Amino acid sequence: MAGKIITSTIAPELPRKEHNPYHGVDLEFITIDTVCDHDLFLLQEGRYVLYRKRSLPFSMKDKQRLEQTRNKTIYVFCADEQELRRFYEANLPNIIENPNIPTEKKAQVLYECATGISHEIFSNPDNVETIGKSKVVVDNTMSLLAKGSDAFLQIISLSSHDYYTYTHSVNVMTFTVALLSALGIKDERVLKEAGMGALLHDIGKAKVPLEVLNKPGPLNDDEWTVMRKHPSFGFEMLSEAPVPERGRDIVIQHHEKINGVGYPYGLRGDAIPLISQVVSICDAYDAMTTNRVYQKAKKPFDAFKIITKEMYGHFNPKVIEQFIFLLNLKNKK
Repeated sequence: MAGKIITSTIAPELPRKEHNPYHGVDLEFITIDTVCDHDLFLLQEGRYVLYRKRSLPFSMKDKQRLEQTRNKTIYVFCADEQELRRFYEANLPNIIENPNIPTEKKAQVLYECATGISHEIFSNPDNVETIGKSKVVVDNTMSLLAKGSDAFLQIISLSSHDYYTYTHSVNVMTFTVALLSALGIKDERVLKEAGMGALLHDIGKAKVPLEVLNKPGPLNDDEWTVMRKHPSFGFEMLSEAPVPERGRDIVIQHHEKINGVGYPYGLRGDAIPLISQVVSICDAYDAMTTNRVYQKAKKPFDAFKIITKEMYGHFNPKVIEQFIFLLNLKNKK
């Protein structure tokens, strides 16, 4: 039959939507000439029909054939959201570099992959292999950010308004890489190592009791003593992990302040590397602009008002100014 795609295996009737393991993805999302490690299906007359087994590569000829028959979407069989994310992770470099995919879609897939990987890291912080995935997040974030300011704005527009350690870490990583670039840091190695440190900056909180982390009110002195140990906890946890020294330094330094009131060492001024200074302000800003158990999210302008007045002396003024310009807040209230 002309124009009809011949296949041999048919899945059961279309499942109910809430239990549907077939996830539609744009053809552009699939990397050409690779085995995507997932069975690929077409939706024909209410049935999912197997088009390409997971053991067979998806070629340009396959893509063109589907496009000729007006099939713009192909379905991936994934039992759960985690498996679907693994599909996107495997194809992420292609998605980021593909000029046919809109920046908005790239940012959405990247943010979902990044938060998923970050969640894995914080759920299993002692797993060296899992921590190594932070490089995947940073590399692809840098690739997308390099495509222009629109990419940065698309990513931060997806930022969760509710505070979770894993989403917060992704937000801080994105802000950090973009802000360092805006400050003139162009060395790719430095940016990648800073990105890894930013993504992992709060990993030590995995060793802080949940009753302290999630307390819906001010911490008492004893609880603050425990909380202030999380940078040191994180540094120790990463001692055997594939994280560069610059990244580990960020983990232990991200609560240092240039006027010396920070912790754990009370470092001052230039004794705190610029990349750690940047992570420190990005951490504070994102924490203030997301909903937490003890406070509602502040508007960006109000957050910077606190940073420049109530927290005067904590942060490098040049970094504050560039951050304001980066977020396009100079003339907004």
